[in-house]
Amino acid sequence: MYQKIRTIHRLLASIGLPFLLVYGISAVQMAHGTWFNLKPAIRESRLSLAPGLTDARVIARDVGSQVAGVRGELTNVQKNAAGVTLRLVLPGTVHEVQYLEASGEVKLKASVSGVMGMLNRLHHAAGFWHEPLTMKLWGLVVAVVSTALLLLGATGVYMWFARRTERVLGAVLLAVNVVVVIVLLGVMRSSGP
Repeated sequence: MYQKIRTIHRLLASIGLPFLLVYGISAVQMAHGTWFNLKPAIRESRLSLAPGLTDARVIARDVGSQVAGVRGELTNVQKNAAGVTLRLVLPGTVHEVQYLEASGEVKLKASVSGVMGMLNRLHHAAGFWHEPLTMKLWGLVVAVVSTALLLLGATGVYMWFARRTERVLGAVLLAVNVVVVIVLLGVMRSSGP
């Protein structure tokens, strides 16, 4: 039984390691932002659509059909007397669209943050409710990896306690870990803004 659990433990570690590295790198980037050049590359352009459009989804689809690479999750839709503004967002890339209803003129501004910006946004992406299929798949992968990491911990604790000579040390380290986590959670919770 111990050999099977150890094999499962190693497999779970192999699955989880690349994702832990991605989260670790993005966490370092967030904690030490000055170490990285996160200034996005900005491109601006203009194009024309049919005048009189009011549906943000139609505008986003039409812009995407005219300009290659303009896609993403539709956010920040705002309608006003002049027209519609919206954003199409993918991790590391934001397309800001300003559509003038009377003329059909579109001002398009693309901000591309690069790999570190993409990792930062992936770090914050949560859930399955995103529009792009790739983001839904990312949410699924994160759920699978999170489950794998919980199982990794459980199999590690099992293997530790299966070795009689290390049970006492394992129990002490596990208890210290639980206390440290509870204290840190309490401190973070009480030191809010």
